[in-house]
Amino acid sequence: MKEFLKFIKSSGIYFVGNVLIKAIAFLMLPIYTKYINPTDYGTYDVAIAYITFFCSVLYLDIWSGIMRYMFDFKNDKDKYKPIYTGGSIFLISSAIYMIILLIIGSFINIKYLLYIGLYGFTMNLQNLCSYIARGLGKNYLYVLSGIIGSIVTVALNIILIVYIKMDYRALYISSIFGFLSSSLIIAIGCKIFRLDFYKFWDKKLFRSLVLFSLPLCLNSVAYWFLTSYNKVVISHSLTKADNGLYGVAGKFAVAINLLTSCFQMAWQEIAFSKGMSKDNKTFYSEAINLYIKFLGIGTLGLITCIYFIFPFMVDPQYNEAKNIIPLYLVATIASALSGFIGNIFGAIKKTKGIFVTMVAASIVNVTIIKLLIGNIGLNAANISLLLGFIVNIALRIKMLQKDMTIKIDYKFIAVLLIMFAIIYNAYYHFGMIGNALMIILTILFALYVFKDYIQIFIKKIKGDVR
Repeated sequence: MKEFLKFIKSSGIYFVGNVLIKAIAFLMLPIYTKYINPTDYGTYDVAIAYITFFCSVLYLDIWSGIMRYMFDFKNDKDKYKPIYTGGSIFLISSAIYMIILLIIGSFINIKYLLYIGLYGFTMNLQNLCSYIARGLGKNYLYVLSGIIGSIVTVALNIILIVYIKMDYRALYISSIFGFLSSSLIIAIGCKIFRLDFYKFWDKKLFRSLVLFSLPLCLNSVAYWFLTSYNKVVISHSLTKADNGLYGVAGKFAVAINLLTSCFQMAWQEIAFSKGMSKDNKTFYSEAINLYIKFLGIGTLGLITCIYFIFPFMVDPQYNEAKNIIPLYLVATIASALSGFIGNIFGAIKKTKGIFVTMVAASIVNVTIIKLLIGNIGLNAANISLLLGFIVNIALRIKMLQKDMTIKIDYKFIAVLLIMFAIIYNAYYHFGMIGNALMIILTILFALYVFKDYIQIFIKKIKGDVR
């Protein structure tokens, strides 16, 4: 119970910050959809997909390795060894990244390549700084930096898009300055700028970080084929405008991403700190089932809420996006559960398993979307994504069962699927009254499922649980 209370506390910290961050970003949706047409938004979205793939290959997901090895040191000063050793890998990757961009720019005329390149670099810089802050236990600083970075991004978007009437390059520019603001705050707060940084560099640790992060890098590449690749297929097999619709539909997954990012970050810290021992094996199983309950019920409520808020948030030129949102959300749940389970592999330092399962899932996704995209349109991307992650989850659980006991509550999953079928049908056919009733049904379902946890936290508040 102590670990779960710590888990909820950490999640709460991230939730407070992320609510503001995600809320600010979500409230920008009316501006994006009013001033940027679906074709331009689709062009922007697919460019981000390409640069994400590029960065996944070059940067090795080194920030995850840095944070994992920071937990091997108890003294805060010693934690700077993986920070600066891993930081050297980040600098090497950045140099290669810039050289390759220059070469590409010399042979291929890509619109706004400079902005796209800076977006990729600053995005990775923010990732690095964020993981360092979390590894040092500076969660409040992490949240503050995210809030300020989001405010900078939104303010610039409003100025550039609404008042200056700039085209979609405003999305790149505002994000770049947002990432930089966030990174600078963490760098100062964590005292990353040190003249004696070279004293913390460790050759043996350098090698360990590379070996740890390489499978994560390959996993990121495979993950790209499992998620962002779909945007490329939509842009080529359908149109960039369709990709714009798909991108806007994805914005409504922000609420799920909000919940998952909070739980994921808190879970990653606890999993990394617990590592692998006989006493911890049942903890992982219990955490997975709790996570499934939170995500599943949260998504049921979200689908019905979106039915009501969509017309107020999205310009009519994006109306078709509404039809693909429910399946998009379900695929997002599967993605989140996959990442949650994947952190266990990082905790026990068996990152090879992450890569193997992600490759299998990527093959499923690429195959299914190619087969379906011409027949059913945009929902092919959601179906292929969902099936890919289902394969990924099944394989990860099977592999983990070699080292620990993972028992999934399949009875709850069966009930959840029935609930989803009812709410999915209501979303398309029951109108406003029907969907309002679905909200009430979801609340009652949540109260029943979490009744034991609610009682425990009430007792905790009253001081009955020590």
